Amino acid sequence: MENTVFNKENVFFTEDSFVNNEALFRYIAQKAIALDYVHSEEACFQGLMERESQSTTAFQDGFAIPHCKSDTVKAPQLMFIKTKAIAWESLDGSDIENSFALLIPSTGAKEHLRYLAQIARALIDDNFREALKNSSTTDEAYTIISEKLGV
Repeated sequence: MENTVFNKENVFFTEDSFVNNEALFRYIAQKAIALDYVHSEEACFQGLMERESQSTTAFQDGFAIPHCKSDTVKAPQLMFIKTKAIAWESLDGSDIENSFALLIPSTGAKEHLRYLAQIARALIDDNFREALKNSSTTDEAYTIISEKLGV
C-alpha cells in the first residue's frame, strides 16, 4: 500500500459506544468527509451499508473489515478504528472492537481486492491481532499496521 492510503490521521481510538455496526458506519463516514476522502458523507455511509447487506464484514477475534467501493470516494483510503465492543454478526459470534475501514473509488476494483486481501492476510497473524488489541495509543496502532502492511 502506498503511504497516501494509510497515515496517522486515519487511526481512531474512540470511547463512543456504538449500538451496532450501522452507528460505526456513520462514524466512519463522518471521519471520511472531515478528512476530505469522500464527496458525500451520506454516500459513503450508504456504500458501507450496501456492502454489509451482501454479507457480514465482521470476521473473528474482534476484527471487521467494512468497506465501501463508490464514486463518492476520491482516492483509496484505509482507516483503523478501535472501539468498545460492538454487537455484530461476526463469523465466530464475537463482538467487534477493531475495524479496518477500506474506502475505494468505484473504478478501483483491482486495488479493492489487493488491499482487502492484504488486510485479510495480516489478520491471520495471531501476533498482529494481539498487538493491535493491546495497543493503547493511535501512534502505537499506526506503527503496528504500517510495519505489517508495509506502509
